[in-house]
Amino acid sequence: MEWLILAFLGTVFFSGAGVLDKLLLSKCTNDSKAYIVCQVLAQQLFTLPVLLIVGPKFMYPESLIALLFGCLQIFPAFFYMKAMQTEEASKVSAMEYVYPVFVFIGSIFLFGEVLDLKCCAGGLLLIVGTLLLSYKKNAIGGGSISRGPKILTNLVALSPAIKPFMSYWILTAIYYLSLKYLLVSMDEWHLYIWSSFGGLMVVLPLLGKQSIRSEVTDFFAGGGVAVGALISEEIFQFLGLIFSMFAYAIGSVTLVSSVGALQPILTVLLILGLGVLAPKLAKEMNERTDRRALVQKGISFLVVMIGIYFVS
Repeated sequence: MEWLILAFLGTVFFSGAGVLDKLLLSKCTNDSKAYIVCQVLAQQLFTLPVLLIVGPKFMYPESLIALLFGCLQIFPAFFYMKAMQTEEASKVSAMEYVYPVFVFIGSIFLFGEVLDLKCCAGGLLLIVGTLLLSYKKNAIGGGSISRGPKILTNLVALSPAIKPFMSYWILTAIYYLSLKYLLVSMDEWHLYIWSSFGGLMVVLPLLGKQSIRSEVTDFFAGGGVAVGALISEEIFQFLGLIFSMFAYAIGSVTLVSSVGALQPILTVLLILGLGVLAPKLAKEMNERTDRRALVQKGISFLVVMIGIYFVS
């Protein structure tokens, strides 16, 4: 079960990175695209040392494919950060992990992985748990409530973060399926290097836009706290990626992806812990921790956990 330990550690570090993403987006930047540029630039602090240690290695066509899918990885990040700006971090983490359903489908056709009825039921529960967590109750005024189907729209609305996640799920599934394919002939470190350079190729042209360039400059010139938090976030992101890559290399792409559905639970636990240690920071994340919200999240997480059990 080595793959399970690696996948779980990757999920823990991704959870920490997600919490820091929410804090930085709330306090230090207004444009999610500018923040992604800052992330990718900071990522090179880890990519270049890895390159120096393991040495450059170009494999045709694998290195070019890794470069291409590194570019592809940036586009889901745009949707993810946009959702993070409009919704609670725990809900974004939960909605993020519908993509394993698309991974399940792709793994059948690309790698011949066979999914039984239990795995299919688990995938369905992952979707149900995510939808439960994404529901919001709307405030209702003192007037009468209209009858019929409109009652549902008055009482319940989907989270605004759902829309940007439609594209995220498909693109992320393509990315992780490509990881499994590339890891057959590439080692994890060179895959990380070429993927990182691919992301850099995408964000550098964004610096040509004055508003993004100004915000990126202001971010790095704004002080040590913001830059330190960003580097910490990238440390978590780096460790999450490396552990996940090693897990994908030795484990089933379907099972490794399903472990990531634990991230919403870990995110809530981290936020609750942050509320004890640093209440002001936790408050700025706008994470609901009242009884009703915790019950809703608890039920959703239970459904997700059952889904993970069925899948694994």
